[in-house]
Amino acid sequence: MSFYNLTKDNIEYLQYLKEKTSAKLAEYDTNTSTSQLYLNRKKHLQECLNSISECLQGSDTDKYDYFLDDIYNMVWGNSIPNEVVAQTMNKVDKFQPNIPTLKEIAQTVLKSEVETHIGSSPLWIERMKEYTENGVPKVISIRQAKLALLEADLLDDVEEFISKTDDRRVKISWEYATDFDRYNDIILALQKQLGLTNQEVDDLFIKAKTL
Repeated sequence: MSFYNLTKDNIEYLQYLKEKTSAKLAEYDTNTSTSQLYLNRKKHLQECLNSISECLQGSDTDKYDYFLDDIYNMVWGNSIPNEVVAQTMNKVDKFQPNIPTLKEIAQTVLKSEVETHIGSSPLWIERMKEYTENGVPKVISIRQAKLALLEADLLDDVEEFISKTDDRRVKISWEYATDFDRYNDIILALQKQLGLTNQEVDDLFIKAKTL
């Protein structure tokens, strides 16, 4: 399941990037240079190719993968608008041994610029309609909720609680709801009854969204 809801245009763009990046790496493979600059750039190109491939396979896991080519350009120059490159490409020491990965750079040296770039993208804006910034789904279906509880060996406990509770609102919600948002009254009641932490409930929602 991809991190973003990719459109046909997004996928075609990724395919173009994969071809372009693969061609660049092929050129680097024929070069025997051992300069640190060369090795660092090759390392980042390979990271880009790996992330692009994961996006195309639907196995990307974070907000950076789709935008890693843009982050690469922020570090090394090229296709990002000149005013952005002027602010970013000199912030990273490209001659350093053991240069950080692009994702590490995106979360440290270039955090502000990368957050602004990703945060203004249609893909991120669309994702925020369905997920919190921490990646927790805002809403899951009742089917997904029950399957997640079943996998966590909690479904029997929940159904026992529902059958015994005197709160008719909880009974009606469980029986007739089509979906639950993260802070629905019944979710909070179940969390309290089962003694689950906020993180454990978040994890259940994340799991449920994949089912």
